[in-house]
Amino acid sequence: MALPIIANSVPKYDAVVPSTKKKIRFRPFLVKEQKTLLIAYESKDKTAMIRAMIDTIESCVADEIDVYKLSTFDIDYLFAQIRAKSVGENTQLLFDCNECDTQNEVNVDISKARVDIPTDIESVIKITDTISVKMKYPDYGYFIKNMQIFDDSKSSVESLTDIVVSCIDTVLTEDEAIKIADEPREEVITFIESLTSEQFEKINKFIESLPKIKQEVKFKCVNCQHENVRTLEGLEDFF
Repeated sequence: MALPIIANSVPKYDAVVPSTKKKIRFRPFLVKEQKTLLIAYESKDKTAMIRAMIDTIESCVADEIDVYKLSTFDIDYLFAQIRAKSVGENTQLLFDCNECDTQNEVNVDISKARVDIPTDIESVIKITDTISVKMKYPDYGYFIKNMQIFDDSKSSVESLTDIVVSCIDTVLTEDEAIKIADEPREEVITFIESLTSEQFEKINKFIESLPKIKQEVKFKCVNCQHENVRTLEGLEDFF
């Protein structure tokens, strides 16, 4: 005799996709999805963690959205909201006091995480009088296809180059618009390496302004009573 599949009535919640401002509906994740997330987390494999997050969002969001086309901070934010409604909005985290190094257990409401998108950053950057680059926010689909990005042995310069490649959408000349996704990676890197320091700095300013999921955490040290402020930021702090 086959066991029944339980058709639970699960609550639905609203969230807003940070980059598009689109309102979506989602449900908490189920035990099978939580199991996949825990396996990915315990593996310490960044690619597995990202895939697990994306698959969870695809399963839990009721609306039709292409999660692979969402920006990295959209995915991080939506996952934080789903996780908060699935296993509890409050989680206990350990922080060292800035003053006396005592470890403090702090209650954090992860549902209050936010994404601030700058409004004063230009997405089209002029490189020369005839060449510009159109920038975009990176997505995890690109990172999954280029897993070498997660190689911990890479230098900081190589890692920055990878991020720049993921953020350039189009190279604009007087005659054409060249989609970076259609060009060999080696040629894209050659283009980047041909820039002067001043030209590269213009692009780097966009990279430095990339939105991230953030949450400020304040706590008073149990030992010395010092008032501490910490900021949770990015995927690893919220997974």
